Amino acid sequence: MGITIWADGGGGRVEPVEHGVWLDARHASPLGGADYSHVSTRAASTARGQAWTLQDLPHRPGHPRARLLHVIGCHPGTPLTLGQALDALRRPRTVACHICKAATSLPTPA
Repeated sequence: MGITIWADGGGGRVEPVEHGVWLDARHASPLGGADYSHVSTRAASTARGQAWTLQDLPHRPGHPRARLLHVIGCHPGTPLTLGQALDALRRPRTVACHICKAATSLPTPA
């Protein structure tokens, strides 16, 4: 879920920024009278109904990039399959997002 708030834009300016939070479905409900027909939806086609995305984080020149793995919906991106998500986490400097608890959405080894 995202909400637009005002933030310091520097130089005495303010500008709108979106602040996103992850909510379980049980904490969200439609607003009465709102039209949701324009909201696109698609089903996740991976194990346990989950899908994931990767976020490339900004880095300083000369330093390796870092990446965050998210549960789909936490951060926009191309959906990953379970195999792609696990492969991404095996790479150095890639970690699971703690906000959407991406690590807990992955199956545990048997």
